[in-house]
Amino acid sequence: MIDPTVVLIVIGVAAFAISGVIAGARQDANIFTVLVLGVVTAIGGGTVRDIILNIPVFWVGGDFAIVWLAILASLVAFLFAPLFRERLGKALLYADTIGVAFFSVAAIDKTLALGHTGGEVAVIMGFVTACMGGIIRDLLTGRSPLVIASEELFVTPVLIGGILYVLLLDLVPPGMRSTGRSLPSASS
Repeated sequence: MIDPTVVLIVIGVAAFAISGVIAGARQDANIFTVLVLGVVTAIGGGTVRDIILNIPVFWVGGDFAIVWLAILASLVAFLFAPLFRERLGKALLYADTIGVAFFSVAAIDKTLALGHTGGEVAVIMGFVTACMGGIIRDLLTGRSPLVIASEELFVTPVLIGGILYVLLLDLVPPGMRSTGRSLPSASS
């Protein structure tokens, strides 16, 4: 059986890599720049989270497959970027939304699996992981970060969703949880 956390990580990495490519495509960036934006967007939040938690950074400690996934997703998105040209704003927002949702949940799971029993710490780490890759991407492209400048609700759903997720986890018996405990170094 496939661990749902792995699925969350794969979808989140791909979605954030695509959002990085879309941001680069807006500026007619070359393929190298687009790859950098895709990878930084995909792994930036998890990197910052692991540094804050004072643990080995997930992709340095042997989970380099996540970086390869980000590169692959970025390349595929680069090839199809012309299809997004007319709808880049909405496509970027949708890709960001998918990445934010999946990374927030995966980061909460990882934080709890590391023994941080306070739901507050887990929610904050979910927020940091979900938002930092996009913030780094936006700063590299010279844009105001979407978490601040977007007219759409962005930060509030991340926080509310993280709080609800942690509260709901308390209702699930520990033996029935699927919370990344088998992947302590993953979840970008």
